[in-house]
Amino acid sequence: MKVEYDRKADIICIKLKDAKIVDTRMIGDDVYVDVDKTNSFVGIEIWKASQNAIAPISKEIAAEITATLQKSA
Repeated sequence: MKVEYDRKADIICIKLKDAKIVDTRMIGDDVYVDVDKTNSFVGIEIWKASQNAIAPISKEIAAEITATLQKSA
């Protein structure tokens, strides 16, 4: 698996395997999947990544750190 972030376009690309992409499908707002000839996922693109992926993950991590620190205090 390979993950790349294009800061200028604000897109996260997750390549799951090396295979020829035959179709790209929108599975939700700003989320697309690439599939091969057997309809297996080849990759995932998350558009507006800072809003749709990075911010939610950051908030979750911050909440876990806060909870851990509170337990330690």
